[in-house]
Amino acid sequence: MYIDKYKVQIKGDKYNHKTDKRMKDQVLATYQSDDGMNIKKLMNVIEELAECHDAQHTINFDITLNQYSEN
Repeated sequence: MYIDKYKVQIKGDKYNHKTDKRMKDQVLATYQSDDGMNIKKLMNVIEELAECHDAQHTINFDITLNQYSEN
């Protein structure tokens, strides 16, 4: 299966130096592309990102499948 575009966000806690507090559920990194790729290769990228950012706790996917239209 070919994925036309993708966006991967790494979320976690971020320290705020001004308030001296940890902010929860902040976007730490974003990886996206409009250049598609095969889903098997994309899964390798996602696994590598999760490992690099120690982000294997909760993983969510939003997927949209569009039917072919002859317009």
